[in-house]
Amino acid sequence: MNTRRVIQLSLVHVGVSLTVVPITGTLNRIMIADMGMPAVLVGMLVALPYLLSPLQVFVGNWSDRHPVWGLHRSPWILAGGLMASFGSYMAAHAAYLLDQNFWPGLIASITIFTLWGVGVNVASVSYLSLASELTENARKGWRTATVGAMWTAMILSTIVASIGLSRALAGDASESGIYTAFGAIWLVATVLILIGAAGIEPGPDPARVARNTADNPVTALRALGGNPTARRFFLYLLLVLIGIRAQDVLLEPFAADALNLSISATTRLEAIWGVGVFITLLGGLGLVYRFGKRANANAGAVVAILGFVGIIAAGALHNAPFFYAAVFVLGLGSGLMTVSNLSFMLDMTVPQSVGLYMGAWGVANFLAQSLGTIGGALFRDIAYLLTGNVVLGYMTVFGIEIVGLVAAIILFRTISVEQFQREARVELVDVLALAGD
Repeated sequence: MNTRRVIQLSLVHVGVSLTVVPITGTLNRIMIADMGMPAVLVGMLVALPYLLSPLQVFVGNWSDRHPVWGLHRSPWILAGGLMASFGSYMAAHAAYLLDQNFWPGLIASITIFTLWGVGVNVASVSYLSLASELTENARKGWRTATVGAMWTAMILSTIVASIGLSRALAGDASESGIYTAFGAIWLVATVLILIGAAGIEPGPDPARVARNTADNPVTALRALGGNPTARRFFLYLLLVLIGIRAQDVLLEPFAADALNLSISATTRLEAIWGVGVFITLLGGLGLVYRFGKRANANAGAVVAILGFVGIIAAGALHNAPFFYAAVFVLGLGSGLMTVSNLSFMLDMTVPQSVGLYMGAWGVANFLAQSLGTIGGALFRDIAYLLTGNVVLGYMTVFGIEIVGLVAAIILFRTISVEQFQREARVELVDVLALAGD
């Protein structure tokens, strides 16, 4: 492991992450608010990377055992990354075709968004596996530095990309302007992926032992079966993640329908939210050390709740500055919950099966992202259909998210790390006994 590889891994991570920005920060608003498409349709398309996440298990296992040109990771990083960047660019074309000619557009949209989703998953499992392998035998500190550099670069690049898109669309938000802006993201993402993947993986190693570096979701979920505390923590993670992510495809359309903000203005929301997340991610560990993981996780949930209350109030008052402030507060709460819950999650394992339980928590993340994105969009459509008020449809979802976060805080009081570890040890003993029989 060396500094060059840390930079290259960060570039790849940034390149793949950039493909998400125009879709969840701009295209969702255009499709829902401007084109009038059902939010649940848009939610299902945007959720495809999460719905396709089990693909990571297959790709991880396959690349472990079947090298391409003697390499196990970088060919898949390159292929997946280029698929993701091209799919992200073509998503705008598919959306406009869907608006103009529904059935051909629907087929094109499913195809293109699937291409994007497959690419994101193939690239992600490959560069994360490579990062794990490169730092496995490196001296102490390399793994922490690598992960820190990758995620810091990703958050900062998301903020910069959101601001750049916003400025580009301020000058031209027409269909051709959208294509140009999305094309710029495609170009930048492609260049970063090409540079990042070039020579990043060491050459063929005859002594390499094939092993599964991707967690099987079925096996991971079975680990929760005999552990009541683990099941409660799994449910808690679902509530928290749904509570802060159900607004993913709705915040920008809400700003358009409730506040009449331009495409440029709503695209900037990703940056405002990202700055809030970045601040509490950086300062969150210090707060965790001082006040504890549980207290900070609950505090993050309360801050996020205040953010949602502010968003609803801003929509009712038609106050754009107050809305921006509320989005920033939501970002602060999301970042604080993330760092606190990740720290707590590391405690919710036992030495004999760290990978197994971490896989289960990963499943919770993917499941929550899917349920939150699609479920939030569906509830918005149902509330709109029942009330005839589109703004009230969004507010209903934000209210449900508040209820979910309150339920998470209550549930969190029943979760004990010590109890989890006692139950997990009993379960592992039973499993070993059965294996012996």
